[in-house]
Amino acid sequence: MTKGSGMGVEVRFRGVRGSTPCCSADYNVYGGNTACVELNFDGQTVILDAGTGIRALGNELVRKKIAHVDLLISHAHWDHISGFPFFRPLYRTDCKLDVYACPLSDGRSIENALETQMSSPFFPLPMSKIPSSLRFHDIESGDSFKLCGGAVLVKTLPLNHPNGAAGFRLEYGETVIAYISDTEHFADRIDDNVLSLAHGADLMIYDAMFTQSEYPTFAGWGHSTVEEALAVSSAASVKRTALFHHSPEHTDADMMKIDRAVQSEYPNAFCAKEGMRLTL
Repeated sequence: MTKGSGMGVEVRFRGVRGSTPCCSADYNVYGGNTACVELNFDGQTVILDAGTGIRALGNELVRKKIAHVDLLISHAHWDHISGFPFFRPLYRTDCKLDVYACPLSDGRSIENALETQMSSPFFPLPMSKIPSSLRFHDIESGDSFKLCGGAVLVKTLPLNHPNGAAGFRLEYGETVIAYISDTEHFADRIDDNVLSLAHGADLMIYDAMFTQSEYPTFAGWGHSTVEEALAVSSAASVKRTALFHHSPEHTDADMMKIDRAVQSEYPNAFCAKEGMRLTL
């Protein structure tokens, strides 16, 4: 691949919360919307997950008259798809949306999962009535494929999460972004799939839902820790690490304490905030 030109890669965190949206004054700094990350590759838009953060992103895409986007969905748990029905480009006849995801653990497709979410009695408008050009691409975890006219190579690997989830590694010339949410670490080793996805990444976005002291209460829930994120970052020679998928129990005050503690020892690691922008 050749390196892109122009403004390079821009990352904007649209939703950084895990499990459920949080709407109160205690969540104004770090944000309460669930998982959604916007990537801009020299003017071409790729979206990671469709949590509630995708709603405001969709409004902005419509205002900017952006007519085509690619959406990668890591898995079908509510906090990663619940914003999909409120994504305004879906309701524009001039918009094209390509959705990429692995099959669910029971073999159903992401298309079927989203159809169910938008069916009666959960939603008033069935997906069959959506007027945009909506295309689904079933991928297998472990597949590689290209986006943005071949400029972006996407590599996928399975993560350790109930019902399954996929991690994504996006390579754009010399720039690498690793998206690793949701996953639970192993007690005796770092997950080889996680290391492979994260190796040498310019930015790793990692599921750091719990602190190590909290984790024993939630073992088996499918999520990792702040401390494991830093261990992965070190082992995989990651340049910058964004702690992501924050617990709904962690208020701004809690997140600030975590952020300060992390950055005091690891200046290139930080807790992602809703609305935060990075240029790589």
